[in-house]
Amino acid sequence: MSGDTGRTRLLHISADFPDPLRPAKTRAIANLLALTDDVVQHTVYSINRVSHTLPLAALVFGPDWRAVAYPGPPRGLFLKTYLDRLGDWILRDVRTRGLSVDAVHAHKLSTDALAAARVADGLGVPLLISSQGNSDLKIIGKRPDLRPVWRGLWRRAAVVFPFAPWTAEGLTAMLGPREGSVVTLPCPTGQDSVMTPRPTEPVIKTVFNLHDYENKNAVGLIQAVAAAARTVPDIRLEILGGGDPTGYAVLQGAIQRHAPDRCRLRGPVPHEAVQAEMNAACAVAMVSRRESYGMVYAEALLAGAPVIHAATNGIAGYFPASPAVVGVDPGDPDALVAALVAAVQRQAEAKAALATLQASGALDQLTDRAIRETYATALRTCL
Repeated sequence: MSGDTGRTRLLHISADFPDPLRPAKTRAIANLLALTDDVVQHTVYSINRVSHTLPLAALVFGPDWRAVAYPGPPRGLFLKTYLDRLGDWILRDVRTRGLSVDAVHAHKLSTDALAAARVADGLGVPLLISSQGNSDLKIIGKRPDLRPVWRGLWRRAAVVFPFAPWTAEGLTAMLGPREGSVVTLPCPTGQDSVMTPRPTEPVIKTVFNLHDYENKNAVGLIQAVAAAARTVPDIRLEILGGGDPTGYAVLQGAIQRHAPDRCRLRGPVPHEAVQAEMNAACAVAMVSRRESYGMVYAEALLAGAPVIHAATNGIAGYFPASPAVVGVDPGDPDALVAALVAAVQRQAEAKAALATLQASGALDQLTDRAIRETYATALRTCL
């Protein structure tokens, strides 16, 4: 199905799309839409929850898209009630604008899909659902009263796009199997150059917005580097990122307490320079407590840097265990120390393994080109 432009007409509902009301959101979904703009006519409703005492308000942005501030209580209270109301408002707005829609794509099962289902049902079009394991499994796990609703959405969606394999496994365990298509869809980064791994100094790097320092287990990483230095005295850690004065102060304090001569905060680095920074690292380490995907991992592997990641989230399940892709339990500090020591002592082996992964095409799935094709193919198949 397509409009006059020959493109599939998708209506997107997402709480994770950068808009003028909250411009600092992750660009993962925005990148996906930009990749497919030539074959898909995208219409976006970017949703932002505000106090339930306020009225709904919408701001036009981009190519006649909508940034919506919608009322809703905190902590998931009356979650479905308020998202149903949001969905009904979006449906009325779509009809008022006279939009033609071939399908509705909700970019989070636990929240966005509740509103999107009202729109898809009202328009009589298929519902597509992305799933972000970090939030979806957490919210669905805490609301057994809504489990039947989410089970129905999970089973009826024309296609489900989990960010990572472990997300699909978790949803199947919670909601049961589904007969329809499940297509694992990595997040496009916009920085997917393939760089040859090369020997470097024993410098571990990590990259994140400092606002997220707790979830990224950054203090634990600093402590682990200090412990690893007893075995590999030359190890160093560089933390790249800005965005939060509290995070900066907390991490600077941790560095002074645990490893003042081995760790440093580098500040923010332009996104286009991140892969070059990674290529100059012994390894990239980010063992988050919760991570739906982690574009940093894809950027690092493509840039020729082995990664140390959380075995329970992020890119878990994308690759078999390898010296180049090492998963550790974020709650096991000894495992993290051991992984850091191995990254330094076995750097040549890890980078040789990574070069093999690159040459085999195993990393191609992380590139923007492959992600575009995976998404476009799924749309052609289900629509």
